[in-house]
Amino acid sequence: MKEKWLFNIIKDNTLVDNQTYQTNNGVFVNHRLKEPISLLRRQGSQWKNPSNDESALWKFLNNTNRKINEALQNNENTALVLFNSKDYEHNTNDKFIDIAGINCMDFTLKTGNLIGYIKNGDYALKISSRFGDNFLKQIIADADGFLELENHGGSNASKGYEWLLIYLWKIKLKKAYRLGLPKSYISKNERFNKVRGQIDPIGYFINGHEGKYNCKYREHSYDNPTTRIIAEVFKKLKGNEFITDLHPIKNALLIATNGCNSKRVDLYNTSHFSNPFYNDYNDVIDLSKLILRDKLSDFGEISDNSAFFFDISMLFEYFIRKQLNKNGIKLESKFEKRFQIPTGISSYKRKLIPDIVMEHNDSFHVFDVKYKAFDFRFGVSRDDLFQIHTYVGQYGNVKNIKSCGFVYPIAESEFDSNKQFQSNHLEEKLNIMGIEISFYIIFLKIPYDKDEKFQEKFQENTNSFVEEIIYKVLK
Repeated sequence: MKEKWLFNIIKDNTLVDNQTYQTNNGVFVNHRLKEPISLLRRQGSQWKNPSNDESALWKFLNNTNRKINEALQNNENTALVLFNSKDYEHNTNDKFIDIAGINCMDFTLKTGNLIGYIKNGDYALKISSRFGDNFLKQIIADADGFLELENHGGSNASKGYEWLLIYLWKIKLKKAYRLGLPKSYISKNERFNKVRGQIDPIGYFINGHEGKYNCKYREHSYDNPTTRIIAEVFKKLKGNEFITDLHPIKNALLIATNGCNSKRVDLYNTSHFSNPFYNDYNDVIDLSKLILRDKLSDFGEISDNSAFFFDISMLFEYFIRKQLNKNGIKLESKFEKRFQIPTGISSYKRKLIPDIVMEHNDSFHVFDVKYKAFDFRFGVSRDDLFQIHTYVGQYGNVKNIKSCGFVYPIAESEFDSNKQFQSNHLEEKLNIMGIEISFYIIFLKIPYDKDEKFQEKFQENTNSFVEEIIYKVLK
């Protein structure tokens, strides 16, 4: 049995989403670990330091559990929402962690759909994706319209998730730059031989003999708050591997801004574009502010207190919807037609919003996307089953529902080792209000994170997943 400090375990990529970790009498266990870990303890007269101070570490874990979950429930800006799309929403019911126990040697820690990194002084806690960083990069890039991961750069040795913020900023910037650099009107005052814009009558009266006019006019300029804040991010990220392929954009920005330096307070006040043509730059502005404000402690460990989270279940759902849309499957918007059911309080009705409603040949197919791990012993959870039955019951009042079910990600190794799979799905029948419909569990297989052909295999698995929907569910 190997030995480790709990101080290191909680920040070295050991902890991943949707897991339960238990420590009994100093033995740390989880079904994903190859073997239990014996937790090291301070012995005898050893000097107390952050790694062996159990009381301080236990306090950090409990404070993190309480404060972060309170912040998420209160919908504060502690969590970074990656896609401000009408089909993409933040689920604030999710917790970052849930911890219960008596001390560092006897406790249970549960993780959910939130992944991220929090640092407070000497202590840090990181929850990673159970499918690895390549999976994150793939679904972020593909979901936002860019799929160029062959030479994405970046180091996996990073302690936290600064790479994710930079990577997302890069993807958003490249998408926005397809429109060219943003330009805006600026006001100028200059003296000309001919009238341009408005002239200063008093100035003309005094200096008219010179034959020049004091003119006030407006013209388009690439030197504006947006280009300046992006140029400042390039300066901050100088030498970072993730931006080595952005030299053309960087040079264009430096030329546009004449290499001028701006005050940080002015950059932080950069406002969004109201012109819809430049909407894609608004996400770049938001992410640029986060980077400049050192929202992640990994930027040279500048900040003693920092946090960065996002709900990977939302991102996975967005990715699945995007794949179905790209392949011509007609989807209802999540926010166009909402069914409501009574709650017992006449002034409040609960909205029903399935993740996916597909329409094909005048029939409908209602599915929910679940990022959580599928339970091969008991199947879909009780609450999730009740939820899908409610969806089908209400939608079935006005639509011809032909099938329903769930979409889950699954590790390719787990899928291959499970003998009950004949294809990428499990199928049964269910009766609702006397009508029999098909009930599916459909899986998207995720390759091993360290596989050299991860991108190629992931794309093949995604294609197989979509084909399963088209030729089995929508048949």
